[in-house]
Amino acid sequence: MKLFFLIIFISQVIFSSHITVADTINIEQAPSSLAQWYKPGNKRQVWLHTMFKLRREMQALREYAEQEDKDSMHKWMINFNKHYNSIPKMVPEWKDKINPDLATRLNKFIAEENFYQVALTLNKITDTCDNCHDDYQAQVTAIYRSPDYSNIRINDIDGSPQNIENVMQELSTYVNQTLIALSDGKIKKALTASNDLNLQLKNMGESCSTCHKNDPYPKERILGDMTVKNIDKLQMNIREGNIKSSQKIMGDIAVTVCARCHNTHKIVADLRTKLIKKKNTDIKH
Repeated sequence: MKLFFLIIFISQVIFSSHITVADTINIEQAPSSLAQWYKPGNKRQVWLHTMFKLRREMQALREYAEQEDKDSMHKWMINFNKHYNSIPKMVPEWKDKINPDLATRLNKFIAEENFYQVALTLNKITDTCDNCHDDYQAQVTAIYRSPDYSNIRINDIDGSPQNIENVMQELSTYVNQTLIALSDGKIKKALTASNDLNLQLKNMGESCSTCHKNDPYPKERILGDMTVKNIDKLQMNIREGNIKSSQKIMGDIAVTVCARCHNTHKIVADLRTKLIKKKNTDIKH
């Protein structure tokens, strides 16, 4: 019985369509000019790749400073100057997030082969990067690097296209119908509900390619062979009247399918929705 209530609790939590985010949390809104450097405003994730390049360039400068390799440092410093100075050009509102004096000093210390000061200056530049990341990285990632599921349509078990929220509600219904029927010993009803759950999971799996294109591995990890085997095992145990075993398998499905998918997709999607809603509200005011 304890297992049953645990499974009910898990299924209710992971299938909830809304996550409440405390309104008291202070979140810095990224400038709207940043959008032009991310998809779909741009063909490429320009801002993201600029940040990756800067991180790589700073690592190269640090490693070559340790090796006292001046020539290699010059090569990487040229690229660092280009990308570091592009920040205020790309997002003018963030011109105070960089420190041009530090970049100037870094160039000077490299020219003087003062490798110790090069390392210290890189530490100071890293601090400015970290400060900006602390203020903006989480919400920028959620808004610009997280999928928008609002336009995805998934067929229900009757073949009618539904939005993803409706599909999640249906899945929650089938999970709980199965668990309720098992608890009450209604084998036929549990088998019907588990079959509906299986059909809806298959339909949902067809939507994975919307984002993952030709990559089969994300779907395989959540809705692959192991899930198919678990569903088959579940229905076999239901038919045989093995209530406790069926409940245990439902718990496994809740964790390996529902929770795994939600932890990967839903949490950040809910955060994205909340942040965009807040941003639009702030703009109106």
